[in-house]
Amino acid sequence: MADVILAALILTPAVITYIFRSNAALSFLTLAGAFTLITFGSADLKNLTGHLDLRIDSSTLNLILLVLPLFFTLLFARRAFSGKLKLTLHLVTALLTGTLLALISVPLLNASARADFADSWAWANLQKIQTPIVAAGLILSLILIWFAKHPKHDKKHKHK
Repeated sequence: MADVILAALILTPAVITYIFRSNAALSFLTLAGAFTLITFGSADLKNLTGHLDLRIDSSTLNLILLVLPLFFTLLFARRAFSGKLKLTLHLVTALLTGTLLALISVPLLNASARADFADSWAWANLQKIQTPIVAAGLILSLILIWFAKHPKHDKKHKHK
C-alpha cells in the first residue's frame, strides 16, 4: 500500500502538468516554499490554530499547507508552454516535484501511517536520493524560468 501512495504522490503533479500544461517549475518552487513555511513556522501555526479553536492536528495542517499551494499553482499556472521539448522538461520537473512531495509528506503523517513506509523498498530508495532530487528539481525549475519566453506587451503610452 505504501508503494501505491508513493506512486500517486509522485505521478499526480506530472498528470496535472500534462493535462493543463501547467508550469512545473513554479510548482516545484511553490512546494519548496511551502516546505520552508511549515519547517520554520510550524510552532507558530500550531499556536495560532490553538487560539482559533480549530480541531485540526499539526500534521494535517502541515499537509494542507503543503498540498493546497501546490494544487493552486498547478491550476493557475496552466497553459504555460507548448512544444515537445518544453513538455518533456516540464514533465521531468513535475516528476521531481512529485518525488519531493512524497519525501516531505511521508514524515508529516502520523506514526501509524509512517510505519507502513518503514518496509517499503521504494521509500528506502527515495530517501537515499533525496539530495539529487532537490538539486535536479531546483536546477531544472530555474532553467525553465530563466529561459522562458515571456510575451511582449505593447506599451499603452508611447512617448513622443
